Amino acid sequence: MTTTISQHTDPALGTCTERISRLLGVVQQRMTQQQAAWSPDSVILADPTAAGLPLVMRHAKAFENVLVEMPIVVEEDDLIVGNCVEEGVIVRIGQPDYATDEERHQARSEGATIGSGLSHKTPYYYDAINRGLAAILEDVDRKWEDVSGREPSAERQQKLAYYQAIQVECRAVIRMAHRHADLAEEQAATGSLSAQRRAELLAIAAVCRRVPEFPARSFHEAVQSFWFIHFALFSTGTKLSCGRLDQYLHPQLEKDLDEGRITLAEAQELVDSLWLRFNDRAQICRENFFLSVDDASGKKANGNRQGGVVVDRGPSLGAEGHRQRFSFAADAADAINHFGQNILLGGIRPDGSDGTNELTYLCLNALQKFAFTSPVVTVRLHRDSPRELLYRTADVLKTGGGMPFVNNDDLLIQAYVDLGVPLEDARDYANSNCWETMIEGKSDQELLRGMNFLLFLELVLYRGHSKILGPLGPDTGDPCTFTDFSQLLQAWKVQLDTQLQQGIDFIGRGLAEGTLEQSSHGKYKYNPFLSALTFDCVANERDVIRGGARYTIWHIMGEAVANAIDAMGAIKKMVFEDHILTMDALLDALEANWDGHEDLRQRILARCPKFANNDDNADDIGREMMAYFVERSRHHAARYPQVIFPVSVGTFSWYAKIGKEVGPSADGRFDGEAIAGNFSPAPGADVSGPTAAIGSYLKMQVADLAAGAPIDLRFSANGLEGAAGTERLAGLIDTFVAMGGNMLTVTVTDAEELRRALVAPEKYRHLRVRMGGWSAYFVMLGEEQQRLHIRRVEHGLV
Repeated sequence: MTTTISQHTDPALGTCTERISRLLGVVQQRMTQQQAAWSPDSVILADPTAAGLPLVMRHAKAFENVLVEMPIVVEEDDLIVGNCVEEGVIVRIGQPDYATDEERHQARSEGATIGSGLSHKTPYYYDAINRGLAAILEDVDRKWEDVSGREPSAERQQKLAYYQAIQVECRAVIRMAHRHADLAEEQAATGSLSAQRRAELLAIAAVCRRVPEFPARSFHEAVQSFWFIHFALFSTGTKLSCGRLDQYLHPQLEKDLDEGRITLAEAQELVDSLWLRFNDRAQICRENFFLSVDDASGKKANGNRQGGVVVDRGPSLGAEGHRQRFSFAADAADAINHFGQNILLGGIRPDGSDGTNELTYLCLNALQKFAFTSPVVTVRLHRDSPRELLYRTADVLKTGGGMPFVNNDDLLIQAYVDLGVPLEDARDYANSNCWETMIEGKSDQELLRGMNFLLFLELVLYRGHSKILGPLGPDTGDPCTFTDFSQLLQAWKVQLDTQLQQGIDFIGRGLAEGTLEQSSHGKYKYNPFLSALTFDCVANERDVIRGGARYTIWHIMGEAVANAIDAMGAIKKMVFEDHILTMDALLDALEANWDGHEDLRQRILARCPKFANNDDNADDIGREMMAYFVERSRHHAARYPQVIFPVSVGTFSWYAKIGKEVGPSADGRFDGEAIAGNFSPAPGADVSGPTAAIGSYLKMQVADLAAGAPIDLRFSANGLEGAAGTERLAGLIDTFVAMGGNMLTVTVTDAEELRRALVAPEKYRHLRVRMGGWSAYFVMLGEEQQRLHIRRVEHGLV
C-alpha cells in the first residue's frame, strides 16, 4: 500500500456543527418514539380505467400514488430533504393495492409475491446523478418510438406498457422533488425566518427544482439527487444497496473544491446531513417497535425449498422483515434498522486507479461520529490503497460496532474476471444489502442458500434423512459399515453434489425456460424505476426482474462450514484413527443429544482438531470440502452460461435459526444450537488467537469465492489504546489483504458491557454489535441472539 500525506486531519471534521447537533438530537429522539403509519387514500383498483391496465402500469400508478401523496416535510436545519413526517412523528409508508384478487391468488399458488419489495440490487446512481432523469426519459422515448413501429402483437403491447410504466415512475420522482421545492419556497415566504434560513430554503428549493430531473452541477445537488432517488425507491418498498457513494458523488465535490465554492467543512456538513437521513426511520426501543414479535416471526415464507436448498425470494427489509426461516427472537428484526443501505468506500476504479478521495474520509468521519448502524459501510482495500485509508479504517473500527467492513479488491475483482466478467465491470463491483457482491448498477442478484455443510453430514449419518426436515438426500449407505474416513467424506460429497445440482438446475432451467423469473417474484412483480437505472434494461426491452440487466447473478452460499470441519475432524480422529468409539456409539450419543455422554462430548471439544487454529488435521478436511464445493458448483453452472453462479460462504445474521434445522452434531453441538457465523470459527473453537484463525481461513480456497466469504473476528479494547493500538489493528488488516483474505469484519467489544446491557437495556440503547451481515443495536436483539454475542470469544492482539 502506498503512503500519502493526509489532508483530512482537521479535528473539526470529526465533530458536529451546531446544526448537525440539533438534527442529531431530533433523530435520536425519534428513534425512541412510536412511529405512525400512512397509506394512500386512493386505491388503484378503485379507478375503473386503471383496473383494466396491464399489471406493470398498475404498479407504476401505485408508485406514483405514493410519491405524489405521501406526507413530506422540510424541517428546521434541514439541508438534505426527503423524509416522511407528520406532526413530528416518523411515518411508515404503506403501498396501495394494484393487483386483483385473482392475480394475488394465482401468485400465491405459484409461490410468487406481489406486494413485497426488492433487495440485492443497486441502481447505477452515477448515470442518474450525472445525466438526470430527463435524459433517461429521452432514452425511453426513443425505445417507445422504436417498439411502436413494430407489427402489433401481445409482446409489443407488453413492451409498450413497460416503457410507459418507466415514464410514469420517473416523472413521479421528479414531481416528488418539485413538491419539496414548492414546500421550501412556501416556508421561505414566511416572515418569521432569519435571513440565513430564508437563503438556505431558497437554495434548497433551487436544488430540488433541478435534481434529479437534470444533471447535478454541485456537490449539494449531487447529494440531494442521490437521496431523492434512494428515498423514492425506499418509500415504495425497494430496499437497496447504495453502492460506491464516494465514487459517483465525488466529481461534483472535486469541482466545487477546486473552484472554491465549498470547503471541506461545508462538505462534511452535507455528508453528515445525509448520514442522518439514512437513520430517519431507525428504532432503538423494542417496546415501540413498529412490528410485533408475531408479525416478524416467520409465518409467511419468502422462499422455496428445493430439497435441502433454499431459493431466496429476496426478503423485504421493510415491514415484512426477514421472514424466510428466521424468527424475531433468534435473528432479530433489527435488520430493519439498516434497511440494506450498504455503502462502499475506496477501492479500485474501472480504469484501474485507486478511488480513495476526500469523500471517502468525510464518510468515515460521519460513520465514527454518529455510531449508528445505518448505513452499513464497507471499505475496499487493495495492495495500492493509501496507508492513510488503512489507518483511518483501523481507527474507526476501534470505536466498536463492527464497521467498516473490509473487502479485498485484489481477490474479489479477479474472482469475477475468472467468472467471465470484463475487468472494467469487475472493478466496479458493489456489495448487496449485507456483504454479498454484485456488479454495481448492472446486475440482478439473488441467493441460492441452504448449502449447509453440517446438514449434509447429518444426511450421511442418517442415510439421506434430516432429523428436523425429514428426507432430503440420497441414501449413501450405512455409516456403521464405513471402514475409513475417505468413505465418510465421499458420502458427504455425494450429498453436497446432489443438493448443488438440484438447486442450480432449478434456477438455470427455470430462467432458460421462463418458468422462474429473474428475482423469484414471478410474473406478478415489476420495478420500472429501478429498471430505468439499471444498465441495459431499457435497451434490452425488459424489466430488471425479467432478465433486462447486463448480468444475472445467483450466489451459491455455503453454510456451517466451520462446524462441518470440526465434526468431520472429530469423527476422523475418534472413530477412524484413535478407535476410541465406534460409529454406532457416536450415533447413540447424537440420538441422546449427548445426554449421558457428556464425558465424550467434553473429550471431543478438548482434544479433537478444530478449524481456525491453523491445524492441518482440521484444515486439510476443510480444504478438500471447499475445493469440491467450488469445483462442483462450476461444473453444474457451466450448463447455464446465461447466469453467473459465484460461490460464497456465509450466514448473515441467521446462524441461530440455521442451527435449529440441524440436530446434534459430532463437533459437540447440541440439537438446534447455533452454527458458526459466516466463514468464522465455531464459538470457543478458536483457542490459538486471530493469526491462527486467519491462517486456517486462508487455506479454504477463498480466492475463488467471488460472492464473498467473511471471517468475523472480535477483540477486546484492551491493548488497542492509542496510536500503538491503531498500528497493531492496521497491521492485522494489512496482512489479511496482502495474504489473500477475502472479507474481514472486526468488532471491538467488551463482554462485561454486553452483560450490563442485557440487564439494563435502557442505559445502552446505542450499543452496537456486529451481526453476520450488518451492525445492530444490541438491545434490539432477541435474548438468544444477545447471549450468543456474549459467548463469542474476545481475542487479544499478540
